Amino acid sequence: MKNDIFSFSRFGRYFAGELASICSGKGLSILAFGLMPVYIFILDLLFSSFGDGYEYMYAISRNTFFVFSFWIFAIWIPSACYGNITDKRAGAVYTLIPVSSLEKTLSMIISTLIVIPLAFCIIWTGTDFLITMAIGSPVKDTVLVYAFSESFTPLDLDFSDMLVSAANAVLFFLLGAVFFRKHKIAKTILVWMGIGIVLVLLGMTVLETMTDNWQSAASLENVDISTLNIVWSCTIAAILGIAIFLRIKTIQY
Repeated sequence: MKNDIFSFSRFGRYFAGELASICSGKGLSILAFGLMPVYIFILDLLFSSFGDGYEYMYAISRNTFFVFSFWIFAIWIPSACYGNITDKRAGAVYTLIPVSSLEKTLSMIISTLIVIPLAFCIIWTGTDFLITMAIGSPVKDTVLVYAFSESFTPLDLDFSDMLVSAANAVLFFLLGAVFFRKHKIAKTILVWMGIGIVLVLLGMTVLETMTDNWQSAASLENVDISTLNIVWSCTIAAILGIAIFLRIKTIQY
């Protein structure tokens, strides 16, 4: 087979077929996630009808649920779409698909990191826009506009930082989906917590060491934290992408 590593035409056909398979198998679930504003709107109407003790607050509830539903979706979608490749029967069929490991990995990452989340966000924001217009609120109250305002998240999270963190979370859970054979999400969360604890302890040790050296501590004042976060996030994404590729390349049943 020519171009064993990567072929644009072969990758395009495979990617389109994989997206079609995901839409037919998980399209309804993605739609259900995207229609979350409808559920929030109905719940707010029900609670507001109970009496004067509850104030109707769709926008506030919407913002909170958007953050949580976004994270739940980011955690769930990798296992839902690609968790079956660790099964003996489905995985054996997957290994026989005549495309390279690089093409399979790129298709996975593009689907779970860009296409499917974008479809989720389009449905979410579109539904929210229709509801916001229906209740007579101005366009500036829609989540699409409000997301970029300073008061968006009730958890004081920057929207761009949340997107970067969610992207790395998707890659991490995609690695867990293709690595673990059972209890993929639970095991991935446990590993994530373990890594977090180690990083916190390591960070405390480094900070304590630097505070003992006033010259090193003073040099930290010149460090651009935002640039450092971008470099750190890109490094993590690259490591996770390579790990996913190696797992796909070496997976056995």
